[in-house]
Amino acid sequence: MTRPTAAALATAIAVFASCKSSPKVEEPDAAIVGTWRSAGTGAEINFSRSGLYSLKVPSQPRPVMGGFTFDPKEGTLVLQTRRESPLCGDDTGTYTVRIGGIAMDAELVRDTCEMRTKLFAKQFERVGGGPAPAR
Repeated sequence: MTRPTAAALATAIAVFASCKSSPKVEEPDAAIVGTWRSAGTGAEINFSRSGLYSLKVPSQPRPVMGGFTFDPKEGTLVLQTRRESPLCGDDTGTYTVRIGGIAMDAELVRDTCEMRTKLFAKQFERVGGGPAPAR
């Protein structure tokens, strides 16, 4: 019996490694993707296609960052704040969201972050991005 050469072994490893697939990250529903501004507080939240959000609060020098999921059928928005965020670090908030045209309303389900709860008590208006208009 012959021993495999180093080149043959390296080729086999490369073939097996290329077969390994990473899980597909699903893009959030296009209805929520984009930038929204609170008419009441001036705060802006951006929901990206990658599933990350950035919340700019006028009184804070750094934005609150984290990941989000949005279920358009249930209208459920879950925000998971990164540990290093200036406010509500490593915190999760859940809201029921209604999106209509250029407006977004959020109703609290549960959130231990008092600042975010106050921000989401106001209506948001779309100021950037979002789905293409219907033709």
